[in-house]
This record gives sequence, C-alpha cells and structure tokens, in this order.
Amino acid sequence: MSNPPAGRAGDKCQIVNFNETADIYIINTCTVTYDAERKSRQAIRRAIRQNPKAKIIVTGCYSKLEPDKLLKEFSQIEIIDVPSLASSIQPLGPQIRANLMIQDGCEHFCSYCIVPYARGKIKSKPLRQVIEEANQLVKAGAREIVLTGINLGTYENDLATVIRHLASIKNLLRIRLSSLEPMYIKKELIDSIAQNPKVCQHLHLPLQSGNNDILKSMNRNYSSAHYFDLVNYIREKMPDCGITTDVIVGFPGEGNKEFQQTVDLIGKIKFSRLHVFSYSKRKGTAAADFSNQVDEKTKKTRNKTLRKLGTRLMVEFANQYINKQVEILVEQAGTGITRNYIRVIYHKKEGEVGQLRLLKINQVLPDHCLAS
Repeated sequence: MSNPPAGRAGDKCQIVNFNETADIYIINTCTVTYDAERKSRQAIRRAIRQNPKAKIIVTGCYSKLEPDKLLKEFSQIEIIDVPSLASSIQPLGPQIRANLMIQDGCEHFCSYCIVPYARGKIKSKPLRQVIEEANQLVKAGAREIVLTGINLGTYENDLATVIRHLASIKNLLRIRLSSLEPMYIKKELIDSIAQNPKVCQHLHLPLQSGNNDILKSMNRNYSSAHYFDLVNYIREKMPDCGITTDVIVGFPGEGNKEFQQTVDLIGKIKFSRLHVFSYSKRKGTAAADFSNQVDEKTKKTRNKTLRKLGTRLMVEFANQYINKQVEILVEQAGTGITRNYIRVIYHKKEGEVGQLRLLKINQVLPDHCLAS
C-alpha cells in the first residue's frame, strides 16, 4: 500500500514505487473500517490497470477475512497469508525508524471491532527472537525501533523486559512503543519507560469515547476517570510525554450529551495528537446489531469538530517548545521527530541522517515545527 523508495532486492529484482509499472505487486490490505477495505480494493484495481499481466499478491487482514469476496471480484490475484510473527525481513533501503512486530492477535472483542476475527488468538514473538531481529535491524541501519502489535500490551514476556534488553543494543538510539490499550497498561511499564533514556516519551493510548455508558457499550473495560488517572500518572513520571489517542465518533447511542463529554475530556487531557474515526458498522461485530445507530451527517459533523480540536491541541503542545532546544532523530535530510513525537523541519545538512541533533524550535505550524 505504501510507496517504498527504489532499491535492490537481490540480483534479479528491483523495487519500484507503486505508481510505476511492475511485474509483481504486493498489496497489504486492511479491514479495520469499510474505508480501509475500499482503499485496499482501489489499490488492487490500480495495480491491474497499470499492468494487466502482472502477478498481484494480496495479503493482510482484509484478504484473510474475505478471501472469496476478493477472488470473485479480482480473479487474477493470488492471496497469501503471511505469518505475522515470522522473522522480519531486513529493509531494502535506508530505514532509520523501523517497525518490529512482536505481538499479534486480540481476544478483547470490543463491540465495534472486526480485528479479533481477522487476527485470531493472542500470539507473542519469543524474547530471544525479538532481540535477534532488533540487532538485525540496527545492523541494517535502523536507529529507532518501534515495537508494534495488534494488542501490544498483551505481550506475554512483559514489555519492560523487552525494553531493558533492547536498550543494551549498540547503535540503537531510540525505542518507541506503538499503540497501547489503557486496560493493559501497568504502572511498572510506565516507570520503566520513564527511567530508560533510550525509550521515547510518547504513548498512544486509544480513548475511543469520554462517556462511560458508551465505553461500556464498546466493551472497553475502563471508565473515563480511570483513563484520566492513567494520564495523570504518566505526566507525573514524564512531564514532557506526548500522549496521542484514537477517538470514535457516532458510535451507536452517542447523543449530544455523550459527544460533549468526549469533547470535554479531550480538552481536559490536552492530547498532543488526535486521530478521529467515524464509527463504521462491521458485519459480525456486536455493535452492528445495535438499534440506536447514528446518522452519517451527524458523524461527519462530529468528526470535523474533533479534528479541529485536535489541530488546536497539537499546536498548543508544540508551542511549549518555542525558543527551546529539542532533540530530533534525523530520518531524512532536513527532517526528523522528537522523542515525544513532534515533527521538525530544518535547513538540511549533508551526512546527518540517522544522527541525533539538538535544534531550537522557531515556529509551530499545524502539523510540524520549523527549527534551526
């Protein structure tokens, strides 16, 4: 689905951008929303249009959940179920920030979510394999490793232990955690992050709603008060921590009061970044059969309201660092991110990719900062 930079893949293949004509296309599909499925089908059509004779390999959640549907629509594709926790392939080109998937599957069954049906039971990559693959990524040029998973907080070997082992890897400058569900975060993990200088002080904690009745209907197993207390504990230990989140608008039963409580909690917490999704009815999930569905016009209005709020909060968070020095990891010439996930752009210099730089923030824009 992404457009990787051109590079070599052995002696007989060349990796090209997705918008170029190719002999083989590999499309990693997603099924988390109807829009994600639509974009997956769109990518398949695009590949067929670019080269009708190409071999088109389709993988990922959507193809796993709806293989017959895809094969009926696109008879020329080949569906391959790639083991999600198989050994990671070394990047084909420079990859300063590399993902390392260490966990797969989810058994929580939030009432709106199709993912557990697509990904199956919880599985964890053995610690020894995690360490080995992290070392391989660093040898290939990675300087930051992002630990990922479908429900990362359920990793069986304890994330604090993983962090401790990875922190000892030479030339690994940063460790970052991807999304963590609030109900699976222990204070010991927060303490471990706060105490380890290699671990980025950035946590993505999906909120989904600020109303307790909606959270219960979603089967989220925490209250707005619990979430707020968790954020306070994080900020007590890491005052500069960037806390980002996901929010669903238009979930069945969300009236004006419920939505306003979500707006109020978001404003109270002051997230550094907000990802807003309109509820998408997924066949086979519990919420798909709820009677009190919200109309599309209301969803669109609420989505717009929260996106506007998210932009304001993002700017407010970054404004704290005006005329202050921040450390970035240079990912490409002239750009990088801070430990607490602020995108920074500066006048590029040669030979800095993969290095840490101290820069002064001069200006805050809606999606990045300018620095010198």
